[in-house]
Amino acid sequence: NFTQGTANYTGSSRFILNDFQLTQHRLELRGSHFFVRVYSTAENSNNSYNTRSLGQLINRTWVRDLTGNVVTPDKADATWFQRYAAAFGGSISGVSGQNHDAARAFADQGRFVPGSGEFDREKETYIGIAGLQGAGVLSQSKLYHVEGLYDFAPYLKFISVQVGGNLRRYAMETNGTLFDDKVNKVRVNEVGAFVQASKTLLNEKLKLTLSGRYDKNQNFDGNFTPRAAAVFSPNDRHHFRASYQTGFRNPTVPDQFIRLNVGPIIILGGAPANSAGLNAYENSFTAASVGAFGAAFGQAVGSGVPFPQAVAQNAKLLGKSNVPYIRPEQSQAYEVGYKGVLGQNLLLDVSYYHGAYRNFLINQVVIRPNTQPVLLPDGSVNPAAAAELLNTSTRQAFQLYTNAADRVTTDGASAGLTALLDRGYRLGANATWAQFNLLDANPNNIPAFNTPRWKTNVTLSNSRLTDRLGFSVTWHWQEAFDWYGTFTENRPGRIPSYSLIDAQVSY
Repeated sequence: NFTQGTANYTGSSRFILNDFQLTQHRLELRGSHFFVRVYSTAENSNNSYNTRSLGQLINRTWVRDLTGNVVTPDKADATWFQRYAAAFGGSISGVSGQNHDAARAFADQGRFVPGSGEFDREKETYIGIAGLQGAGVLSQSKLYHVEGLYDFAPYLKFISVQVGGNLRRYAMETNGTLFDDKVNKVRVNEVGAFVQASKTLLNEKLKLTLSGRYDKNQNFDGNFTPRAAAVFSPNDRHHFRASYQTGFRNPTVPDQFIRLNVGPIIILGGAPANSAGLNAYENSFTAASVGAFGAAFGQAVGSGVPFPQAVAQNAKLLGKSNVPYIRPEQSQAYEVGYKGVLGQNLLLDVSYYHGAYRNFLINQVVIRPNTQPVLLPDGSVNPAAAAELLNTSTRQAFQLYTNAADRVTTDGASAGLTALLDRGYRLGANATWAQFNLLDANPNNIPAFNTPRWKTNVTLSNSRLTDRLGFSVTWHWQEAFDWYGTFTENRPGRIPSYSLIDAQVSY
């Protein structure tokens, strides 16, 4: 399979994916009781870019100092604010002091206007530069996977047994644009295997299934996930089911190894090797404590306290971050249900589940002083580190991938009823209820549920209205809920309740 397309990707920033290509290959050998499958996926995205980085970079190409000379990009931000401050303070001849618009116009002299030749030239230049010095994003990453399954049915008559396994390899190639992989290539291997056994009892009215799976990612401890299920069918019209499941989710390769400088912050994956030498996990303050310290320091200086004393007096407000390296999420779930025929033409399906989750993958923002340890040997806050935080050029912000220690649960239920009517007509209705329970968890540490509490559907259909014609009409309604996302900085947006009608005709 070969695919080419263009899209926008929105995360913590917005990326333009131009002419990206995906190529997939698969080879499979299948027998009556086994299969072996090998497949690969390769991507090529060499004409894509980060819009925020592009805007920042263009904005640093035209700034002039007070003598009218264009400065180098590394001095552009500070120089622009210097021009603005001078104009706003009344130091520039011909510019009215204490006038924001006039000061802004003076500082913006020489700005490249979108659509101009200068703007388009710089835009193409920086799109063509991949990595931290440009806005271009390159991804020529690949995935290789092999899996297989064998059914021992020909050899075991009293029990059904299946075994299987898989190998997977990620080979990431971004030339430093998403990962720190110009020299140290990002390669991640995974292996997994399972065995499943099932047995029928009570004259084949009860079926029991047990399975266990073991998975190992090279960067994490292995995970064993057992599961059990039972289905009891007293006759062919009634079926009762129950199951217990455990599961996990390994952090993705970007969760582990992303190392992306997006301007004011570096997004850093949670694998220990990815942050080696940066001291982000080991030697940083929480962002909240830095904000509290900065506000208190500014108030102290404003009231006349000298700089060193203001730092020393308020350093105690700083708190060392305690962000663990990333590890897999864990889950457990129970489910019970019933499916059966009532009377001659009513089908009923009901179910209830309860799930528990821990080690949710989250992001935490920390601030690292560039040269000083955050704590002194006695465990107190280092005043020199506190002083470094007051200057943006001597500190660095990081968005770290980690896990929340909190535990949350979910409950849900669904019920559906379908009536088989004359002449092939079907009338069905179902409802789903889902509830998210924070328990004692910190809401800031829990990913958004982003799910309405109630959803319903009513469907009228006939697949054989005539020999060739069929139709289906469905009315859907769902309750209002709050939606959270990274691009909105997890500020909720209200999704109102709504209903819609889907209509389909088949010939």
